[in-house]
Amino acid sequence: MSSFKRKRVQLDESDEDEPAYGKQILPVANLPADFNDEPMDGMQYLFMVRRDARLLPGTVRVENPYEKPSPPVTEERFLESFAGPSQLPLESWRETFEYRFQNFRRNFNQPTIHVGAATPGPRGLMPDKKDRDMWWAFLSGQPESEWNPTKKAKNKSKRNPSALGSMCAWTEGNPQQDSSPSSPYNTSQQLDDEGEVEQVLKVSAAESLPSPAGTPVPLEYFEGLSQPSSTVSPPTSLLPEDKLTPREPTSILLKMIDERVALHLLMYFTHWINLYLKEPEPQQHLPTECHARWIFVLLSRIDDFISSDDLHLLRNLARACLALLGHIKKQQQTSSCKPPSKRMGENACWIIITTIAGVWKQRDLWMDAESILKKL
Repeated sequence: MSSFKRKRVQLDESDEDEPAYGKQILPVANLPADFNDEPMDGMQYLFMVRRDARLLPGTVRVENPYEKPSPPVTEERFLESFAGPSQLPLESWRETFEYRFQNFRRNFNQPTIHVGAATPGPRGLMPDKKDRDMWWAFLSGQPESEWNPTKKAKNKSKRNPSALGSMCAWTEGNPQQDSSPSSPYNTSQQLDDEGEVEQVLKVSAAESLPSPAGTPVPLEYFEGLSQPSSTVSPPTSLLPEDKLTPREPTSILLKMIDERVALHLLMYFTHWINLYLKEPEPQQHLPTECHARWIFVLLSRIDDFISSDDLHLLRNLARACLALLGHIKKQQQTSSCKPPSKRMGENACWIIITTIAGVWKQRDLWMDAESILKKL
């Protein structure tokens, strides 16, 4: 019985027989490969049929009657199909960058000795992930009163005391002292004969002093308001963004940002870049180098394996950076003016594109980048 099984295994594992559909039941003659005589029996006929079947292609298709012949590949077309080092980053640099990015992400996410887990900070440390405008103010370096909804509501109620019923003094404990000399609104109302009280209400007198509420405002402030030639410095919350210091990403902030929040913020950056590309002249949503650093560290908070929707979000970010890269190169070719120093540059765009294309294996983005650069 054992010899029969061994013989059967040897027949099944024969190198001459290729795998076919179903099991072979009929016997096949063992003839040389160049046998070309008339088959004498069914065994020889099956041998010739199987031999000719091996020469046929495994898959066939119907010839397309509308197919056009492909153009001949010349040497120029062959060289144009490859991207030179001046167009795309070198392959060696991409591999090295991807390796170092993976190490950076592991080192940041791993637990540290003698340091506990990050505890959630106060509510006002960062805006809510759904407040896109608040996040722009937060990243631009605006004070907390501009991007924290709770403090913003308090400041509005303090700066608009007419909503409480009357123009009262700043001291909350003495609401009936309307004619108190320490009231900044009454004093300014006496100095301004034209009734322009709105200009005074824009500046919070109590916030301009380090002393407690109710302290009289310096007389120099009201003298500046009474003289039309003098200029009053606006509060910090109303300063333009070019005079603010952008808020840099720190380890404390990043420890409080999980993958969901990081993906949400990356979606905001994609939206802001697209808005800038639509209307680049006012520079209201100018992407800066600080924004590029935020995008880089936010990408480090995302896992290697994500859903298709999240991957689509990252691809949109990479395409937005590609469009920004093309916009920058067009400006360099057409305009002789110096671009803003704080604007996101080419290196930052390449780093973001390389991160998404390498870490999440989106290699087709390099073909998109090549096609965009060829059009310039």
